[in-house]
Amino acid sequence: MEHTDCNQIEAELIGYKVFELLNNKSNTLKSHSVFDHAIYMHDGEDGFIKLIKDKEFVSPTSIVINGMDNISFKSLDIKSDTQVELVEDKITSKQGNFSLHLSNASIWQQPALPKETEIISVEEINLNLRIFKDIIYTCPSREGLVPLLENVDKFGPMEVFVKDQKPSMSEKARPYIDALMWGIMSGDIETIKNSAGSILGLGPGLTPSCDDFIAGLILTLNTASTSLCKDEPKAVEFFEKMSKDLATLAKEKTTIYSSWFISESAMGEGPKTALELIFSIISSSPEKVSILSKELISVGATSGADIAIGIYYGIRFLTSRIELRNLNEFE
Repeated sequence: MEHTDCNQIEAELIGYKVFELLNNKSNTLKSHSVFDHAIYMHDGEDGFIKLIKDKEFVSPTSIVINGMDNISFKSLDIKSDTQVELVEDKITSKQGNFSLHLSNASIWQQPALPKETEIISVEEINLNLRIFKDIIYTCPSREGLVPLLENVDKFGPMEVFVKDQKPSMSEKARPYIDALMWGIMSGDIETIKNSAGSILGLGPGLTPSCDDFIAGLILTLNTASTSLCKDEPKAVEFFEKMSKDLATLAKEKTTIYSSWFISESAMGEGPKTALELIFSIISSSPEKVSILSKELISVGATSGADIAIGIYYGIRFLTSRIELRNLNEFE
């Protein structure tokens, strides 16, 4: 493909919030960063439009591009800090030949929450979680948080031989993640913020591992809780408030890419595969959960798996609440 052809690219799928950002005339849209697999466009305020290749990871503010599977976005005639504008049905750069055509694209709408009649039993959800956990283990990378879920026996005379000689990133994060989950259980917002503040920005990746975990966790709490905690409106309100506080904290503590991802999650919005997986765990078959789990952990080197672990913690937390509530009813 010729260089000029590469710059005349077609959108395949557009998140439902993209045009809201594009049509905000008070904003100046600029390409913030250009990577091999993504272009981030900043609206001058708090919003991003993200150009990506993987339609399974489309989100409310992303655009999926056709025909770029084997082509780096860095080869396009668009650089960081290039001003772009919406002209009729295309996004063009003012300082180059870049042109993104939108007219043939479909609009992606966020999937709806499962209906009350579709929610499966706690036992069935926990079965889905066991399958989900096993698939997370298959992620080849151990640089992220996958080791958090691994229960290695490190007691007795063999401890010195099997324990990690150098603490991994996941082991550094573990006590803070444990404290974070206890804070959520007890409703202690200060413990939540202190624990999250200690791990935001920790880990590899453009969106560091612990940020992906937090995004997956609060995305789950802000969506699945609506179904699983329908009789506990104060709990749902607490999850919303907690998530907003963490989104505010993320702006001070981590990358601008993570901060936006966490902000979307705090609103109960996120990537297609992550949302479909959350909804399938609480309403669908193990077979469906298996398919979606494999799709999610395949995203990036560690990002998909780290988001998945946040989802796992979130769902397991919600089912534990139900189990404890049911036990109390018999006391």
